[in-house]
Amino acid sequence: MRLALLALTISCLSMSSYTHAFENTPYKNTTVESLEIELSSKEAQYSAFITSLNDLNAQIAGEQERLNDLRAQGKTLTTLRQEALLNMNEQYEAMVDNPEQDIAQAQNDYRQAIINQKQNKDAIKASVTNLSDEKTELAQANIDRFTLANAREGLIEEIRIARVKRLRDEFEKQDELEVYQVVTCDTQETLNKCITRGNRLAKQKASKIFLDKLFNTATESNLINQYKKDSAAQVRLVKHKVKAGEFSGQGNYGTTITVEMQGSLPNNEACTLLNLSARYCGYQEGQPATSVVNEDANSEQATGLNDDTLLYELTVRSDQYDDEVFIDGVSYGSTKLNVMLSAGHHDISVTKPGYSDYQQKIRLAKNTLIKAELVKAPINFANGEKIQDILPGDELGPELIGVPAGRFQMGDMIGAGLSNEKPAHGQQILKAFAIGQNQITVGDFKHFVKETSYVTEAESENGCAAFVDGEPKYNSVLNWRNPGFSQADDHPVVCVSDKDSKTYLSWLSKQTERNYRLPNEMEWEYVARAGSVENYWWGDDIGNGKANCAYCGSKWSNRSTAPVKSFRANKLGLFDTVGNVWELTNGDKVVARGGAWNFAPKLARTSVRLELSSGFRSNYLGFRALREN
Repeated sequence: MRLALLALTISCLSMSSYTHAFENTPYKNTTVESLEIELSSKEAQYSAFITSLNDLNAQIAGEQERLNDLRAQGKTLTTLRQEALLNMNEQYEAMVDNPEQDIAQAQNDYRQAIINQKQNKDAIKASVTNLSDEKTELAQANIDRFTLANAREGLIEEIRIARVKRLRDEFEKQDELEVYQVVTCDTQETLNKCITRGNRLAKQKASKIFLDKLFNTATESNLINQYKKDSAAQVRLVKHKVKAGEFSGQGNYGTTITVEMQGSLPNNEACTLLNLSARYCGYQEGQPATSVVNEDANSEQATGLNDDTLLYELTVRSDQYDDEVFIDGVSYGSTKLNVMLSAGHHDISVTKPGYSDYQQKIRLAKNTLIKAELVKAPINFANGEKIQDILPGDELGPELIGVPAGRFQMGDMIGAGLSNEKPAHGQQILKAFAIGQNQITVGDFKHFVKETSYVTEAESENGCAAFVDGEPKYNSVLNWRNPGFSQADDHPVVCVSDKDSKTYLSWLSKQTERNYRLPNEMEWEYVARAGSVENYWWGDDIGNGKANCAYCGSKWSNRSTAPVKSFRANKLGLFDTVGNVWELTNGDKVVARGGAWNFAPKLARTSVRLELSSGFRSNYLGFRALREN
């Protein structure tokens, strides 16, 4: 019954929504209405699936309780069997003195005790089997839950993109209006000037009517009218024609004109009116959002950020004495520091021996105060130190970055996360470590396979999973050499399982005589956050072209992995902690973190946890190496 329910929930998924999310079907032929219908269906399916998942968890808990009862009963039955045996032996001894002694009952009691104990052992064996099957099913169900969640989030992204296009289409219309305007001619202006003024006012009147009409007839008029006052929506006059004009005896001039107009929403105005992130206005599948980049560049020019003669005051304070402040690599002495700097970008670092360095990149466009908090920690790896072990044959190992110990908040702090991300709680990293600057690459893994002739689970069993019609399905021809899309040596290796990653890291440990392993979840989130408490290390919005995930505006989005280091590193110097491929972590459960090229931005948040079954591998799953002291 339970298996059938979970299978039914997945099999009933609307495949059309997965087509939007994973097969790069052009959205332009999909209406907001049809997408909202799909989303409503998907929400209902997700809700039903969560209910069935809760039932499965309850059944597992019940089976575990039953197993515990059976084991307790087994101990009692063992005692009863021993007592029955002792009684039967006593009856045999009594029969020596009294041949008429009846021992049949004692024999039957012992025989029944043996039967009861065997039945108990069979029941325990069956319960263990049932519990194992149910846990395996639960692991698969957790993958299925992310499949549903990813489809749902993909539809939400599609709807937002479609809403932007719909609003632009609704504004980018041409229309012709006929208006009548009366003006009172000034006694000191010529008749021609009065006529010109009347026609100009008539065109302005037509433009206002046309703009109001665009706002009031738009599908989401109630929303966009809230932002109309400061809107940059434009009306372009295409052409006009004066149909009639005449003067009255009171010095008034009346004109009737027809005006043809074109509406438009420049730059990110559609997103402003819809209260959406600007990234949806720069979205084009597989292309960066150049309009957003150009706007930022123009903004820098407008604020004088490229003007070396424009200076602002920077004040730096810290909670420690005898520290040292570096600005753009130059020492400015200790805090409290006040210095005039040119407008623009600067790198600020506050250091003190025995403390983790405080680092911040700023864009100086006004007088700014920085309050640095220095955390004391035993650091063997220098903060930000680049480390790369040498393998036999002078081959280079993975590039690592030294990370100091420290405290941070772990889990969903915004309130939009799944249940397994909550509650947010404080954690402390007690020892410094070094972690891969990027995910393990195809080139790294290729060297390992060449040296060991290792065969991955995907190659030895039924291949690697990829999304087909929105579901992860195994394909026997897919593996790390052929994940279903083109990869070079500088791409992250995929189609590797938890066992494959740990085998590689064990080999790396032997080659370098260092201790390599997967980061645990706490370590992974610590370096991925890099001091941030927001959804992504740079803020709460995914932005455009900042990471490789579905609908994130890069040329790899929803298509394939990107070469490592294709996007800006976080404040610790780590690349791709958001998107590209899910990264395996070390723990009792197989859990991946960080999102991937074909998963929605919401599932690439720093706190998201993707629970996987043992042995699972896919063309969106990879890993990163950690080296202990």
